[in-house]
Amino acid sequence: MNDNECTDTEIQLLIVRYLDGGASDEEILVLQDWLSRSEQHRAEFNQLQQDWLGTGYVQRYATDKAWQKVERRLLRRLTGKRQQFWKWAVGYAAAIVILFLVGYYSVEYYRQNGRSIEMTENIEPGSNRAILILGSNEEVVLNNEVDETLLGETLVVKKEGNTLIYDKSGEVQKQVEYNRLITPRGGEYSVVLSDGTKVWLNAESELKYPVHFVGTERKVYLKGEAYFSVTKQNDRPFVVYSDVTRITVLGTEFNVRNYQDQQLSATLVKGSVMVSHKNGQQCKLVPGQQAIIEEQGIEVKEVETMYHTAWKDGYFIYDERSLDEILKELSRWYDFTYFYQNKGLENETLTAKLRKFDRVEKIFEILSETGHFDFVAKGKTVTVVAK
Repeated sequence: MNDNECTDTEIQLLIVRYLDGGASDEEILVLQDWLSRSEQHRAEFNQLQQDWLGTGYVQRYATDKAWQKVERRLLRRLTGKRQQFWKWAVGYAAAIVILFLVGYYSVEYYRQNGRSIEMTENIEPGSNRAILILGSNEEVVLNNEVDETLLGETLVVKKEGNTLIYDKSGEVQKQVEYNRLITPRGGEYSVVLSDGTKVWLNAESELKYPVHFVGTERKVYLKGEAYFSVTKQNDRPFVVYSDVTRITVLGTEFNVRNYQDQQLSATLVKGSVMVSHKNGQQCKLVPGQQAIIEEQGIEVKEVETMYHTAWKDGYFIYDERSLDEILKELSRWYDFTYFYQNKGLENETLTAKLRKFDRVEKIFEILSETGHFDFVAKGKTVTVVAK
């Protein structure tokens, strides 16, 4: 399914299925691609999500009365086409109120009776899956199926396990053709570019890159998070572009995090990189340093790199990190939405080493033993409650 094949109504239906946890893997990939195509798409999704979640934590009413209250609250907030859409959507979504009610009573029961974890079977660890957008806008869904060779007009790409490998020949081409590799929430993938550089792409991320590098720079564009192992070429630097910065290297290993809900950062493992801000500021990093890039400029600090790169090797490792920072990362990988029943819980700091392919019940058990909170999950909605 291509973006230009989706009507507004089809996209809205897809968003509703995603919000209530009923979207298939392929639908999630299509939605992720649609979101990546423009800021307007993301804004529209965020507004619909707020409208959906804005019905709130349902109070202690009978189900029918609760739903009537939710419907009135929702429709009062909307006008025009969005109201017409949500008049349909609330009918489709009425059953979701039952989940909120059950979730509420479950939270109260487990809080009052000292039980720490209550789970359903809907939250799974992430896996190797992504969507490849070719220069022709053709979409190829990637997962754990058999290895294959993908052929395009100007490229040969091999799929081996969870890695795409681009043919190193053909570098003499003068026209640039870009591909995009997109991972959804709960997905990761890697790619070996035509110059031999390998990139590991974390969940909910996008890498835009040329099929073959041309010109004096090897340019790629990143949203989300990726780990780069760059092949050295003395005469042609490798450049990673984001919204407010660019990172220039010759041959090195480093991690870049560029999520909308977190600080933009670059962490150097080997070699050296030059981080350039759009305001003209430049900072050269040495191994063990991290650049925090904000609208005002760049801040450099010393870090233990494993805390920022362990995701690539199958772990999440945290040292005095806030619960909210941890849950942001875990929710992208396990694909769940989370809320706090008690204010202040999000600021609790934790130290932990987690295996990213463990079931989420085990992850929550480790975290709850470390902190002063418990987890209650219904479907893909997780509530954090005080012990």
